[in-house]
Amino acid sequence: MYEDKRPEAIKAEILAAIRQSQGLSAMAGGFADGVAGPVAEQLSEAYRALEGVPSMLFVDESSGGYIDLVGGQYYSITRREGTRAYCDISFSGTPGLVIPQGTAFLTAGGLAYSLLAAVTLGEDGAGEGRLEAAEVGSAYNVEVGAIDRMYVNLTGLTDYQSEAAAGGTDAESDAALLARIRERVQRPPTSGNGYQYRQWAMEIPGVGNAKVVELPGGPGTVGVTLVDSNDRAPSEEIVEAVEAHIEEERPVGAAVTVAAATEREVTVAAQVSLTGGAGAGAVQDAFRAALAGYLHTLIEGKYSMVYYDPAGDQPYTLLYNRVLALLLNVDGVENFASLTVNGGTADVTIQAGEIPVLGEVSVT
Repeated sequence: MYEDKRPEAIKAEILAAIRQSQGLSAMAGGFADGVAGPVAEQLSEAYRALEGVPSMLFVDESSGGYIDLVGGQYYSITRREGTRAYCDISFSGTPGLVIPQGTAFLTAGGLAYSLLAAVTLGEDGAGEGRLEAAEVGSAYNVEVGAIDRMYVNLTGLTDYQSEAAAGGTDAESDAALLARIRERVQRPPTSGNGYQYRQWAMEIPGVGNAKVVELPGGPGTVGVTLVDSNDRAPSEEIVEAVEAHIEEERPVGAAVTVAAATEREVTVAAQVSLTGGAGAGAVQDAFRAALAGYLHTLIEGKYSMVYYDPAGDQPYTLLYNRVLALLLNVDGVENFASLTVNGGTADVTIQAGEIPVLGEVSVT
């Protein structure tokens, strides 16, 4: 906006004005030239500061730290931190063996997890525990068995098997923070209304969306169903944190139920003909990314809602023809011979408490 307001340009404008209006000498090294230089530097700094004003007054995804400033100062909305992943782990070994709290486990890629509480193996030599990721982030959400090594081997421990780690989320993005600020303006939460319950849920790190249903069990009841910021069912820890936060804030007498959405796996298989030079692997990756975007749109549309009547919380639909359109729009796909979604060629009905989660995607 002020690209032409560099110190050199401003100084030239000042000296030109002096020559024109005052008839003074503006030669290099003269009095006017010496005064104009520092003034031009200060004015240039002021113009540079003005560049940030639109970002402060009209925040958008490109406003960076100004989003935090506006959210915190005017709406008491702060950026949510990331959350840690958790998973269960089973052990086998010598009966009575104690696996200490804090025992460290790793993935092949070096992601670290620690045992939350000591585990004592029973008479059958078996025991179960729970692992916590060393740091926050979605990278720590790993598959069954991926946590397969220890920092230090423990004598008497013969085997262990980790479940899938889940619940790890990244810090809130600029776009997500901005969406919460805009929602606060467009849907003001007041006096314990549905939007206030949604606001309370969305304040907890790791929550990506929260659907609120009023009166699900009659007068004075509220139901809150959660999705994490990875469009998955949230961990027990996130659900418990939301429950505790709402319990602190809710009006007296309200009976609130907080639950995680149930995952509904969606598998897609396609047989296609490719244009010259297109690789099947790249096409499959692009198709998977497009499908993930579509599922996010479905979840966003359902789980950003507040229903004042439980009857309004109806099943929703994953459209077969939409999936087909996504396939045909992938670069490199010339035509298709077959396409199945969950083994069929019909729309898929997703129940009100479910979220579609992308499973296997095959393009051949």
